[in-house]
Amino acid sequence: MFSNLSARKTAFLFAGLAALVSPATAGTHPGSAGTALTLLNGWTNAPFNTASASVELINGIVHFKGAIAKTGDNAEPFVLPAAFRPASRVYIPIDACNSTNARLDILPSGDVSVETERSFDKGKCFISLDNATFAVSSDGFTPLKLLHGWARYDSEAAVPAVQLIDGVVHFEGAIGGSKKNPIPFKMPAKFRPAETVYVKVDLCNATNGRLEIDADGTVNIEVFKKFSNAKCFTSLDGASYALKTNGFTALSLINGWGNYFGDRPAAVNLVNGVVQFAGALETSGTDATAFVLPSAYRPSQTVYLPVDECDATNGRIMITSDGTVDVQAEDDFSFAQCFTSLEGVSFVK
Repeated sequence: MFSNLSARKTAFLFAGLAALVSPATAGTHPGSAGTALTLLNGWTNAPFNTASASVELINGIVHFKGAIAKTGDNAEPFVLPAAFRPASRVYIPIDACNSTNARLDILPSGDVSVETERSFDKGKCFISLDNATFAVSSDGFTPLKLLHGWARYDSEAAVPAVQLIDGVVHFEGAIGGSKKNPIPFKMPAKFRPAETVYVKVDLCNATNGRLEIDADGTVNIEVFKKFSNAKCFTSLDGASYALKTNGFTALSLINGWGNYFGDRPAAVNLVNGVVQFAGALETSGTDATAFVLPSAYRPSQTVYLPVDECDATNGRIMITSDGTVDVQAEDDFSFAQCFTSLEGVSFVK
């Protein structure tokens, strides 16, 4: 595995809805309702007390909201309205039933498919759209200089690039590699975090991976299983982290949960209607409830947000309207106990 966490611990939808929505202005005001998505092919809205599926454009970043489910086998849940369609093909990590890893495959035509790492039954059971984001265009993005044999994945994907928006570093594009070197690029100086951050990304065949981004700008791709999944395909779309945590509200951890040693303390912020998390957690206990969100940051309905856990495994946090936050793991809760990153986790209020 390409993780140093253990060592560190021991060391210390149809498109007609969109015609009247302008990409330059859609969703720029906190508290705006967003645009409802028209579900297709037997997909239904709002399982498990979640919100109905919608989409919003906030300062050039498309944010999804809500959750969906279905009983059939058609993987196309909706077509994105024209104002929210990406300029290039994007693959966005999402949460599926029982914390299963999944993704949205979105074409510039607006066609959307749900793809899962495991059986598609996990996608039919439940798909959370909360935390799914992508840049609608490459305007204002800074291209990344790729290293060690890494290259742009193909002409359908955007050029790998990065931009700082509302204090959050957003990535776009996709890459592939020909060697085993896990360092695809270094972050330009103005985008480097003060402390190491771990950010969830989508890999080949909807498998889970992450970016480890150090204060000197070095970026490592880490995987749970085979590094060939990263070499085959690594999507940067949807990856993000807060550049600084000035102005963030520290989270009061409970039930034996603590801040992960050496990483940023767990904290939360609200900008332009988007709740943004930072930091990382660990616990030696067995209680899944790690903290309660202050009232200003609570969702109106339950949200399920994918997170990165120990050794680049997949997990999620579930947040209810009373602010209770439970940490869950796809396979073994010990991975959540060992390490849970909140970096890049967000939802629209």
